[in-house]
Amino acid sequence: MVFDLVEPIAGTGALLCCGDLDEGTHPWLAGKPLPLALLTELFALAGAEAGCARVRELHPEADLLLPARFQLRVGALENGMRVVHLYTRTGEDWTRHATGVVEPAVVTEPADDGWHPRPPAPRTTGPEPRIVPFTTTEQASARVRGGERQLVFADEHEATARVLPEVLGAAAPPLIVRAGVAYAMDGTEATGDEPIVVIGLSGRLPEGIGPVPEDRGWDIAPRGAFLRAPGEFDAAFFGLSGEQAVVIDPQQRLLLETAWEAFETAGIDPERMRGERVGVFAGVQGRHYESLVWAASMDTRPMPAAVRVAQAFGLAGPAVDTPDACRMAVESLRRGESAMALAGWANVLATPDALDGEPAEGAGIVVLQRLSDAERLGHPVLATVSEQPEPVAALLGSVRRVRPEPAEPIADLPMAWPLSAKSEGALRELATRLLSSLDTDAPADIGLSLASRTEFTHRAVVIGENPAEFRAGLIALADGRTAPNLVLGTAAEATAPVLVFPGGELDWRTNELLEHPVFADRIADCERALAAHVDWSLTELLHNELVPDRVDVVLPVHWAVQVAVAALWESFGVRPSAVLGHGDGEIAAAVVCGALSIEDGAKVAALRARALRGIVGRGGVVAVSLPEHEVVDRIAYWPGRLGVAAIDAPDSVLVSGDAGALDELMYRFKADRIRVRRLPAGHAAHSSHVDEIEQLVKDLLAEVAPGPAAVPFFSAVTGDWFDTTELTADYWYWNLRQPVLFAHARKALADQGCVFAEAGAPAGLRPFLAEVAKAHLRGVAVDWRACFPGARPAELPTYPFQRERYWADLTHSVSSQSSQSSRSPTPAARSADHSAA
Repeated sequence: MVFDLVEPIAGTGALLCCGDLDEGTHPWLAGKPLPLALLTELFALAGAEAGCARVRELHPEADLLLPARFQLRVGALENGMRVVHLYTRTGEDWTRHATGVVEPAVVTEPADDGWHPRPPAPRTTGPEPRIVPFTTTEQASARVRGGERQLVFADEHEATARVLPEVLGAAAPPLIVRAGVAYAMDGTEATGDEPIVVIGLSGRLPEGIGPVPEDRGWDIAPRGAFLRAPGEFDAAFFGLSGEQAVVIDPQQRLLLETAWEAFETAGIDPERMRGERVGVFAGVQGRHYESLVWAASMDTRPMPAAVRVAQAFGLAGPAVDTPDACRMAVESLRRGESAMALAGWANVLATPDALDGEPAEGAGIVVLQRLSDAERLGHPVLATVSEQPEPVAALLGSVRRVRPEPAEPIADLPMAWPLSAKSEGALRELATRLLSSLDTDAPADIGLSLASRTEFTHRAVVIGENPAEFRAGLIALADGRTAPNLVLGTAAEATAPVLVFPGGELDWRTNELLEHPVFADRIADCERALAAHVDWSLTELLHNELVPDRVDVVLPVHWAVQVAVAALWESFGVRPSAVLGHGDGEIAAAVVCGALSIEDGAKVAALRARALRGIVGRGGVVAVSLPEHEVVDRIAYWPGRLGVAAIDAPDSVLVSGDAGALDELMYRFKADRIRVRRLPAGHAAHSSHVDEIEQLVKDLLAEVAPGPAAVPFFSAVTGDWFDTTELTADYWYWNLRQPVLFAHARKALADQGCVFAEAGAPAGLRPFLAEVAKAHLRGVAVDWRACFPGARPAELPTYPFQRERYWADLTHSVSSQSSQSSRSPTPAARSADHSAA
């Protein structure tokens, strides 16, 4: 096939390709519709004229019979692709036969077609279907005969099923008909007759039989089962503008929202499905809306409903428009094409012409999965898909909700509920909806279900132990108020934190933390490691909350508590991107990053603290609220007696040295109205006093054997990244002697875009949860399920979509709009009613 005219359309970037199809070139098609195989080749040839020889999508609209004079309009390049329309002309009337999308043979960046969820964690097993576009029937034939992939050719026209075997010969694979898309998929292992179960579902149903809703604008008066406000849609949630939303069929919009809700009822975060083998099998009752919209705008890009859903959620399984959605979804699961599948249907009567007998509207989607997978992953089993041919029989299977066996609960400990939404209004509405769940479900069950949902930028965390506390937090959130147990804010971009290990003072109120098994187990590990170096019980000291004011006790306990708090962070799924320690906090940091074993960490903490007893009683530490350079200038008055011990912040410096000189410093600085504070330290670390114990420290720690770290270590001694194999006895002496460059280290990391989480000892689990919540607001990924070890999923209200009305003016007929093809439809007035259907 060749074009007798290829002409650019001036000033548009588009291209016009014209030619003839007749019995002379294709005698076997005389009087027959042009098959999809040749239609694909025709689009590929037109795209090649514009440098886009690969057909990405192709959607037939009307049969093209030979002979015909045709015209292909190749649109301007947009997002790396071009939209192509195929027309023929009979007399004065133009008929559009197909619409498609073409792209260059090598695509480096996919087009941005709307909302994209965050990518999931990397998968290491399982087959991965791939969409493999082809440009000609010859290429399709070569791929099938090559044996690498099974070609699945899907089409709305039965004629394709007759033509493809002729093109591909004996190698022709089985065909899927009525799908509206064409793709090649890697073959996967079949799973036989394993039961297929429903793990999630959602629907929008009419409230009963009634008159035509006034918002339709129809001048007729039939009664039917009409949906309330089917034109309302949360466009912003799916990353769409109002102009984009209004040209999407409302049936497809319903499928988008119900698909999201169905995932949520299954306890699945929809964003984590991106790139997964999830198939979409869906259909719509008619295409009256999209037909009229397409006729009004030649540049509108049509898309089948299943493809729309798959693209919006980033799903990598098959996407098929079909009236047999459930059957095809079950077959796809059993063939191994899909690991999970959505099956759905929608019907919205967009025009009076769509009325056929007793009208009814609605939409529904079920999430299907193999029974073994559902049980392995802990998904609820709501029903089993019956093998009976009668549709009603599918309702009679095992209608049950399978919940995992509960673990031993952690009694009477605070919990945290994570809530999030795409807007402040949606977040407040979600809080209002959840209030009703407190009347029927346990707080732990509600929290576990919330922890499985998508994390959006507008976030809140409610902390509590009982329904009354959670109710108070939810009411405050719904009313736009603050509350002591409510952490609220807008999250930054997702990142892993730098875990910071503070030095100096420590809160010993750890009784509540010891009730948490993760913290208690790690404390027990530290106690066993310390046993070779100390004659006291770590657990006993912490339970009594009375730690003796002895440096050889305080510092080892400080080390153990920080190591245990880091384990608590890890139990919440927080794995640091780096570690940073302040003074003796670097010992815990070295253990947590993997540079020191817990035994070597205990040795450094205990033996170095024992050496410090030799300088206790002759010095101390004072905190000064001045910039570093001013402190250096002022303490020059006491040469050799005082020195900078640590730079904690731009205007906060620690000074250590002789006790008498510190007394004089405090007197003079207070007289100058400079804020100073004596720290409860009986020795002058990071001063010349430490010189007296240099050899002792190096001898005691000579056998410490550091290794490479699994997590990068940022040194507050050098103010830079540090090779952890050099964390020998020499380093641990200099860590004690040199000033702590904490402010410099923190600024250097912040300049690299790092966020911070602290492994200091909080005064109980509730303050720790508040710290985790604050980190969550800074974009740190948190696995909140750690709060609910004995819980079972609850059935919660789904996401509160913030809907507005998007409805094109469909009062004109198709023929009248066809004559005005340059006019784009505009949204009707948007409704202020955002209530959920």
